[in-house]
Amino acid sequence: MTAIDTATVLATAVHEVKNMMGELSLNLDEYHRRHPDAEMARMRTLSRKLQDRLIQILILQNEGGNHLSVNAEAINPEELLDEVAADARLMLPEGISLESDNRVGDVPFWFIDRYLVSQVLMNALHNAFKFANSRVVLGCREEAGGLLFTVRDDGAGYPDQPGFRPEALPQEMKDGDSRKGTGLGLRFNERIATAHGGKISRSNNAGACFALWLPR
Repeated sequence: MTAIDTATVLATAVHEVKNMMGELSLNLDEYHRRHPDAEMARMRTLSRKLQDRLIQILILQNEGGNHLSVNAEAINPEELLDEVAADARLMLPEGISLESDNRVGDVPFWFIDRYLVSQVLMNALHNAFKFANSRVVLGCREEAGGLLFTVRDDGAGYPDQPGFRPEALPQEMKDGDSRKGTGLGLRFNERIATAHGGKISRSNNAGACFALWLPR
């Protein structure tokens, strides 16, 4: 009897589910274009989040948990910021605005993995959308010889960082909905930053401040 490679079976299953979620997302996108409403927008957002999480699981699993390789190419930071913002606006919750703080108009290119960095920023934006009260800002600038992407919101901030403001939590969280995650997104973000030779940081300043710094 042939032994079953559990890791391969699980990877195959996740891949199949990811493909099905991708098809579902496309169908929801098309339906929403014809029948736009808040409930359909919520389902589209959920399907995209699930698809992103499955992709991240596959990436981490395929790398064996030890080394994550990047496909670095010359990317225009301003264009990347605009692309991420455009995708994020498709999942923007009602009552939340997304603003851009673009300070890299004079930076022609940076060598990074477009897809992986986009995934990190989308993770940060998903989190900001959950906890923001009304405003999220996606930014990019040069700092300390590197490229600094930031995601800021006007929510309560990170509970494990100084400056956390529990009184600024959305009402549904005060009522018991903590929306606590699995930690997969944070682990994925840290791995992507490390693979680029960079780092991530989290702080509070009248809300949560997520930062991804990438060296030249």
